[in-house]
Amino acid sequence: MAEPRADLIVKGRIATLAGETGFGWVEALAIGGGRVLAAGSESEIEAFARPRMRRLELGRGRVALPGLTDAHLHLVDAARAATELQLGPDASLDTALALIGTWDRDRRAQGDREGWLLGRGWSFDGFGGWPPVADLELVAPGRPIALWAHDHHARWFSPAAMHLAGIDAATPDPAGGTLLRDDAGRPTGVALEHAARLVEPAIPAPDPEALAVAVEAYARGLLRLGIVAVHDPGEVAPEPRLARGPRHYARLAGEGRLPLRVHASVRAEQLERAIDLGLRSGQPTTVVAAASGPRGGQPYARAHVGWLKLFGDGSLGSRTAWLLEPYADTGLAGLPLVEPAELTHLVRLAAGAGLATQIHAIGDRAARTALDAFAAVPDSRRLPLAPRVEHAQLVSAIDTRRFGRLGVAASVQPSHLAGDGPAAGLAWPDRLADAYRWRSFVASGAALAFGTDAPVESPDPWPGIALAVTRRPSPSAARFPGPEGLTLERAIRASILDPAIIAGEVGIRGRLTAGHLADLVVLPAAALDEPVRPAGALATARPLLTLLDGQESWRDASFDR
Repeated sequence: MAEPRADLIVKGRIATLAGETGFGWVEALAIGGGRVLAAGSESEIEAFARPRMRRLELGRGRVALPGLTDAHLHLVDAARAATELQLGPDASLDTALALIGTWDRDRRAQGDREGWLLGRGWSFDGFGGWPPVADLELVAPGRPIALWAHDHHARWFSPAAMHLAGIDAATPDPAGGTLLRDDAGRPTGVALEHAARLVEPAIPAPDPEALAVAVEAYARGLLRLGIVAVHDPGEVAPEPRLARGPRHYARLAGEGRLPLRVHASVRAEQLERAIDLGLRSGQPTTVVAAASGPRGGQPYARAHVGWLKLFGDGSLGSRTAWLLEPYADTGLAGLPLVEPAELTHLVRLAAGAGLATQIHAIGDRAARTALDAFAAVPDSRRLPLAPRVEHAQLVSAIDTRRFGRLGVAASVQPSHLAGDGPAAGLAWPDRLADAYRWRSFVASGAALAFGTDAPVESPDPWPGIALAVTRRPSPSAARFPGPEGLTLERAIRASILDPAIIAGEVGIRGRLTAGHLADLVVLPAAALDEPVRPAGALATARPLLTLLDGQESWRDASFDR
C-alpha cells in the first residue's frame, strides 16, 4: 500500500518524547492518514507541503504533547456515576443524609416513590465510622438505596434495598466479602468488598442506549482534558455473560460512537466466557475506518481487549487492603479477596488463553502475592500486554525491586496520595517510606503508568501529574514523606508513553515520531515551563486543542485568540 501523503503540517514547540529521556523537542510535524509522517525542523517538514493542505500554527506560549492515556479509568462506571448522586469523601454523615433526603423528596415530587437511588462518594473517615442502616430509612423511607463508598470497596444499603435483594440474618458472607452485622447477627446495611455485590441482582440493568449516550458524552469530556485513550479495568457490577466490557466498546466503535481509544479488561467471573469467545489481550474488537494505523495506512482499531482484572485485596479507606503488618488504628491486617493459590491459578489460566493479567494490590502483602503469582507463571510475562499491579500504594523495598526484574508494570494513580494520604498517616504511620514509591519503581526498571481511577477520583490528569513531582496535595500541605517524587519529564512520560508500552503499542502510540498515531494535545506553555507546585500552571492546566488520528476532537474557543 502506498505511503499516505501529508494532509496536515503542525508548527510550533512540540514535545515528541523521542528517545529514552527528555521531551524530544521539534519545530514541526507532517501528518498524513492519521499518523505522523515526519518530525523535525520547519525546513525539513516544509518538504511535505503541498497546495491547499491543512496547517496548524500553535503560536507563542503554547506547546504540543502526545495525547494522554489514563491507564486506570472505569469508563462505563464513570459515565454512570456522572448521572447518579455524588457524596464527597469528606462529607459528614449529617451532610450526606441531608443530600439523600433532598434527592428523595425531589423524586417523590416527580411521582417516583420506589425507584432506586444509586450513588457513591462517602467514606469511613469522613463519617467517623460505618453508617447505620436506620438513618437511610429516616430520610428516605421505603426507598431502595445503594451507595458505594469513595473507594468502591464498601457499600451502604437501605432496608428496602436489602429486602429486594433478599439480604437478611441468614445470608452468608460471600468469599472475599463481609456483611457487617449487629450483635444479633443482622446485617447493618454496610457491605465490604465482594459482599457489596449482593444487591446487584435487584438493581435494574441500565438501558443500553442510555448507557451508550452516557459513555459517549463522558468520553468527549475526557478529550477536553487531553485524554485520548483509557485502560478500563472493568465494571464493579458482576456481569458474567460479558454483554458489556470489550463487546460493549466494540459495538460503540462499530457504530462510530467511541470518541477515544479503549483497552477493555474482563473480570474473574467473565474469564470463562472470554475464553469461550476467543478474546485475547491486544486483540482489536472492531475497526473505525477513519483511524489509520502506523503501518502502510492500515486501519487501527479504536477498541481492544485489555487484561484479566483480579483483586488481591481491598482498599485503604475500608481498611481491607492486605498488609504484612497490622493497621496501626484497627489492629487488623486486611484480607485477600482471592486466595494466593487461586490467584496464581487464574493468572495461569488466563495466560494459557492469551490474556494478560492486572492485579489490584494496595497493601504490601497483596503486592507481594501478586508478584509471586506472576513469578510462578512465566507465560504471563510473554504476552503482547505487560502484566501489571494496580495501585501499589504500599510496597516493601524488596518487592519494589522485583517489579523491574519480573517485567511487571506499576499502574499507579498519583491522585490517591491526595485522597488516601491522610488515611495512610493513620493506618501506616510507621511505614510511610514504603508508600507511593514512584521513583523506586522507575529505578527498578519497571514501566510506570499513570491513571486516575475515575470515578473514585476526578478524571482530570493534570493535578496528579503535578502531585507526582511535588508530593504535595495542596499549597498548605506538607510534602509526603520519602524521596519518591519524579522529574516533570518522567511524570509526563508516565501519563503518555508508559501506558502505550504496557499495552503493546510500542511504535504505534505514545510518541509524535514517524509511524506513530497523530494523537496530540496543545497546552499553555506555562504548564511545562513554570516551576511545578500545588495548584500551579501544570496542576490547573486545560488543553486548548486535542487531535485524535490527526483530526480535531476538541478545540477550545481560546485557541484562536
